[in-house]
Parts: sequence; C-alpha cells; structure tokens
Amino acid sequence: MLKHTLIILGVLVLFIFLSSTSGSSELTFSFSNPSFSGTGQSSHYLTIENIEHTRQAAIDARRKAAADKVISDAKNTAVAKFKANIEARFYTALAKQITDNVFGTDGLQQDSGTFTSPVGGEVVVWTTPSSTGNVVVTVTETDGTVTTFTMPKEDNS
Repeated sequence: MLKHTLIILGVLVLFIFLSSTSGSSELTFSFSNPSFSGTGQSSHYLTIENIEHTRQAAIDARRKAAADKVISDAKNTAVAKFKANIEARFYTALAKQITDNVFGTDGLQQDSGTFTSPVGGEVVVWTTPSSTGNVVVTVTETDGTVTTFTMPKEDNS
C-alpha cells in the first residue's frame, strides 16, 4: 500500500510541476479571408480582378481563334481558290488592256476612257491631259472611296 501511495504522490507532484510551467493565453478569433477582416483587402481584390481579367482574355482569344479559323477555312475551299484565281487573272487582263489603251503604240491608244468592273462594280477612269504630259487614273470603289494615280506618259510608252 505504501508503494501505491508513493506512486500516487509522485504523479501528483509531477502533475503540479507540469501545470505550473504550462502557460496559457487568451483565445482570440480573426477571419483569415481579407474580405471579412479588412487586412490586405485591396491586394485581395486586385488578385481577384486579375484572375477574372485573365480568364476573360483567354475566353475572348479562343472565340477570336475559332472565328478566324472559320474565315480561313472558308477561304481555303477549292471554289474560293478558283474564284480568287479567276478574279486575279481578270484584273491582270484588265490592267493590261487599260495600259495598252493609255500607252499603246499600235493604234489602240486612247487619251481617255472609262471602265466599270462587272465583278465588283468599281469604276476606272483614265485621262491624258495634253498640257501636263501625264496620265491620270482614278479608281472609284463601290463604297465611294476614290484613289488617283498620276504618272508621266513618257516613262511608259
């Protein structure tokens, strides 16, 4: 029994010793989210704004890439390539005819003329004012845009 008493007394002394060395502090609560605590709130909002902006920019880039792919695919069809090739050859032949009419030496030369494109409806007018020695070519597009070229006639004959 003495042995049990000594063990109980030893445990009691140990418990008293440990309880006197342990410290405690006041329990406090604080929010860890800056939206509630206010600490670091502006940088928190800025981070959220940057994440939203980056996400929206990625969505917009994907939409633009998809739209560009649709346009590119439409231009790369066999029919579209054939149409572009025919139009290019047509405009090349037209440019040659106008050049022959303006600068020609084989009796086809004309001092002025007008041509309306059957493809796009553009109007090409050329004149050779006798006082300047130049050729003036004016192209009026269907939207009203006017482009004028002036070149010396002597350099091209």
